[in-house]
Amino acid sequence: MVSLCRFLMPVSPGYARLLQNEPLNPLRISVGGLPMLSSMTNTTDSRFRIKWKAIVAVASAVILVLVIYLQLLPFHPQPGGKHSSMVKPLDDGEEDHYNDTYPLSPPQRTPQGTRYRIGVIADLDTSSQGVQKLTWISYMLKGHLLVSQSGDSVAVEWDQEQLVLESHLAEKGRGMELSELVVFNGKLYSVDDRTGVVYNIEGLKAVPWVILPDGDGTVSKGQCLSGN
Repeated sequence: MVSLCRFLMPVSPGYARLLQNEPLNPLRISVGGLPMLSSMTNTTDSRFRIKWKAIVAVASAVILVLVIYLQLLPFHPQPGGKHSSMVKPLDDGEEDHYNDTYPLSPPQRTPQGTRYRIGVIADLDTSSQGVQKLTWISYMLKGHLLVSQSGDSVAVEWDQEQLVLESHLAEKGRGMELSELVVFNGKLYSVDDRTGVVYNIEGLKAVPWVILPDGDGTVSKGQCLSGN
């Protein structure tokens, strides 16, 4: 009955073209020529699509920045096998750098030439035992070395005071056989070639610093700080 009515009723040319060109949708409702509900198979509006490329790019950039930041932090191992990275504040009073001052006393420029501060120390060998019990001594003398402007002559002037350095460290009744003076890290050191003790010379005192064993590493015998 529906097919018969369709053939009997007149159809406008515009409606005929619409039926021929448009695909058949499951449901289509229009009011005043404006579509209200289209087929569910229509594509989603591009304005509501998730921008996956932009999200991936931003996430990758954030991860890269975090990795670089963690690499720049100093590494600090913690007790128990734990590790952490933290920024250590700078301390102006902390001595982290090597003091390469040499000589310790700046040279003096005089009309006669350049004047240098010098010192010598005595290795008394078996005569180093002092008057007091369990005390060993060494003598140190300071002075000045004058080098002429032409460099063809030198002169030495010694101080009147002779320093006596004492120690209670010995090996088989011998000690304080100081054989060399060396400037290191802004300080003056001497080594006892009997015990291997390295002393820091501070004014009138010889302060034990470290022990340098020589030979195969099992004996205490320090001979020369600069090496033979």
